[in-house]
Amino acid sequence: MGGDIKAVLSDKACAFPPGLFHHAKVYNGVVYCAGQVGADVQGKLVSEDIKEQTAKTFANISAILEAAGSTLERVLKVNIYMVDKADYAGMNEVYSELMPDPKPPRACVFIQGLPGGAKVEIECVAAEI
Repeated sequence: MGGDIKAVLSDKACAFPPGLFHHAKVYNGVVYCAGQVGADVQGKLVSEDIKEQTAKTFANISAILEAAGSTLERVLKVNIYMVDKADYAGMNEVYSELMPDPKPPRACVFIQGLPGGAKVEIECVAAEI
C-alpha cells in the first residue's frame, strides 16, 4: 500500500503563513513542496523587486529540498503563480539562471493576488536523491 509519509520543515525557509502547513511531504521517493514566496524565515518579503523575490523563493525551495533529501537538479515539475504580467520577464531571467538544466516542465499562472503582497510563488515536485 505504499511507504511512510514524511513531513518536512526547514528552519532556513520562509514559514509563511506560519503554522498552517509543512514545507513539504515525501512519499515513495517523491518530494511535494508547498508554494514558496520571496520572504525570510520571519515571513517578511526581501524586496518589492521581482528578481530579488524570485531569487529568495529559489533559496527557500533549495533549503526545503535539502531538508527533504533532494536538490533543484531533481525537480520534476514546477508551478509558478504571479500577480503582474509585467514581472514575467524578470522572473524568467532569474528562473533561467537558478533552475538547472534540463529544465523541468512548468506552468505559470497569473492570479489576482498572493499572501503578504508577494509577486511570485513557486511550488515544485522533486525526486529524492
